[in-house]
Parts: sequence; C-alpha cells; structure tokens
Amino acid sequence: MTLTTAVTNQKGGVGKTATTKEVGGALAEAGRSVLLVDLDPEGHLTGATGLPKATGDANLCRALIGTWEGSLADLITPHSQTAAGGRLDVVVSSPEMLLVVRELDKVRSREIRLRRLLSAVDGIYDHVLIDCPPSLDVLTDNALAAADGALVPVQAEDSSIEALKLLLSQVSAVDEDLREKPLQLHGLVVNLLRRPPSILARSVLDIYQQYEDLPVLATVPLSVTVVEAWRYGRTVVDYAPDSELAGLYRELATVLEEAA
Repeated sequence: MTLTTAVTNQKGGVGKTATTKEVGGALAEAGRSVLLVDLDPEGHLTGATGLPKATGDANLCRALIGTWEGSLADLITPHSQTAAGGRLDVVVSSPEMLLVVRELDKVRSREIRLRRLLSAVDGIYDHVLIDCPPSLDVLTDNALAAADGALVPVQAEDSSIEALKLLLSQVSAVDEDLREKPLQLHGLVVNLLRRPPSILARSVLDIYQQYEDLPVLATVPLSVTVVEAWRYGRTVVDYAPDSELAGLYRELATVLEEAA
C-alpha cells in the first residue's frame, strides 16, 4: 500500500520543497520507491531535483483538468536509484501549471482530481510526497484530499503561527467535505532555524510545543548544505550523507515509515 503525504503550508519560504525532496531522498536511501509530485505552479521541486519541466501535451496541468487522458506513467521522470534498491521519481511541473488553478475552476469534482490521478500508482510506490503551493486554493485542497497524512514545514516566526492556524482550519474543512476519514497530521518541521535561536524563535518554538497531536518532529538549522544539494539536483543524504541535516531527514523518513 502506498502512503501519500502532503507537505503543506500556505506560507511561502518555510521549506516545503526542501522537506519534500530531502525526506523523499532519505526514504529512497532506505530502499523505498518514492514518487515526488510538484504541485506548486512555480515548479521549485522540479528545479531542486535538476529535472526539466514538461513541455509537451503530457503534463500535470492537462492531466488535472482532463484535457490529457494518458497514463500517469507518462508524467513521471526518473531521478535516481540508491544502493539499497530504492528509487526516486518525480512528476515534474510544466509552464502550463501557472494556469491550472483558473482551469480547475471550470471542471467538475475539481478538488479530487489529484486523488483520482494518483490512484494509478497505489501499491506501485511505497511513498508519494506532494510539494504543495504556498496557498490555500484548490491545488492545496487536491493535495489534502489525496493524502493520507501531512508534514507541515514552519519557521520560528510569528507569521508562521498565523499561517498554521489558517492551514489547520483548511484541513478541518477538507476533512469534513472531501475525506472519508481525517487527515493524519504527522507533525511540524521547523526549518531555517538560526543558531543560537533568538529569544523570539525560542518563544515561537514554545508555542508550537503547545499544539496537541501536532508534535515538532525536527528543527532543521539554516545550512548551505541544502542549497548546495539543490544546485546540483541531488538529495542531502546523497550529497552530504554524514551531515547533521542528512540525519534529520532520515529521522523524518522514519516517521513516515512508521505511519505506513
């Protein structure tokens, strides 16, 4: 059975793409077959994996709005294989994704298009990770409706607290309207944390700790390692396997393994 995880927060710049790619890389390193889905119209995940955007008719935008009805396999680009037998594949973005929200507004069952699309790989991959856009629009609804659970990247800033409140409200609405059972919130990933943490950052971390059933799974420090791996289209566990960050992403991968 495939475990599908949305990596989501309506606030931009909190590390959604890095979390998606690096946790996916850690799962592949452990021997799992992993599919990453670039649902953000800006296409940052596609760039972070060093893959080209789709340019033909077979692309995620057209698959979601129903103007292309081919196999999902035609949308998947291989990224890498690991010594443990794992693999990392990507549903890449395309220039047309910038239009997808407007086009989805014109179709029926617009919030469950991604769930229908991903049903084709159920049981083929061990994990599917969805890199969500920084918004609470129909694309995020699609991700929340398609996923079994969610990782929520945040920063130790007041603005992230407010964004988290909005996201949790959105999750509740999707649970009520589009899901048979509630989305499992795996927890928070605090990214880009400067060391030593400021008084403000520590106070925000204290607030995060007060959320019941939403644990802080990791605090990921601000590091050039993520940026360097991104530049070369590699995962951190491959680029810097002995780094602190690689260890943190392996711990996050274990959280998803235990939830599967």
